[in-house]
Amino acid sequence: MTFREVLKEKVHHDLGFDFYVKKGTQSTYRIISKSVGILCGMIFIPTIVEIVEKEFFLKPLGVDTFSAEVQIYAHKLDGELIKPGDVLAELRGDAEVLLKAERTILNILQELSGVASYTRKRVNWLGNQPVFLLDTRKIDAIDRPMVKYAIRVGGAKNHRMGLYDGMLIKDNDIVVYGGVKQAIEKRLAETRFLTKVEIEVGSLALLREVLDDGRVDVIMLDNMAPAKMAEAVKMILDSGKPYLIEGSGISGLDFDEAVFSGVGYISTSTLVKKAEDLDISMKAVEKE
Repeated sequence: MTFREVLKEKVHHDLGFDFYVKKGTQSTYRIISKSVGILCGMIFIPTIVEIVEKEFFLKPLGVDTFSAEVQIYAHKLDGELIKPGDVLAELRGDAEVLLKAERTILNILQELSGVASYTRKRVNWLGNQPVFLLDTRKIDAIDRPMVKYAIRVGGAKNHRMGLYDGMLIKDNDIVVYGGVKQAIEKRLAETRFLTKVEIEVGSLALLREVLDDGRVDVIMLDNMAPAKMAEAVKMILDSGKPYLIEGSGISGLDFDEAVFSGVGYISTSTLVKKAEDLDISMKAVEKE
């Protein structure tokens, strides 16, 4: 699903099946920050306004109604630091169109800015440590493209978008197919050319089986205590094969310790689960 399709879905859910008629009343709105954080979602505003105007406003026969071409003046862009009182953008055009677009614009700005802000905090904490922060698939599939965009704006990297752009062999795959070797064979048979294969392990015994097999590209160390994770990293490095090493299921103080265990990547759903929406408003400017 494309960004445009996601935005269209959100607008239609908000405005339902009603249609409207332009009144020709011009208005100016300002989008204003009430929070400190990283701005994200501005790039979607023009498309939201276009969808609202084109799909919900009809031109009656025989009436020369005013075109609602909305002018958008951005004062801040995605990725910039914002603070209370900052004017993020001004929108000028048909008042009815802007009134109908307001809620979708704010919902997206508030949520995505919250995710980008929390992600930036975690990335800044890592500093110069040789480890990359990743997101997960634990995001609603419809919102996933936009949320993952916010995570990139915050400075982290995206893991898989879905099942289609990476092969991850999880603990349930190993159980269902009767072991590490069988699960790897099953997934390798389905994997497209140039697609990396990753396997999730939660114990050193399972890791040894994976290393003996040697056919995967990435090893995820899942829910391991820091000491065990450090031991697992040493086993992988001692194998002499260029595996990518990912740590997952890490939180709290364990996150801090895991950074120094030697993993190259840390994936965490907290980039979304612990993010709080930024307070952003959209206000009509009173006529003088």
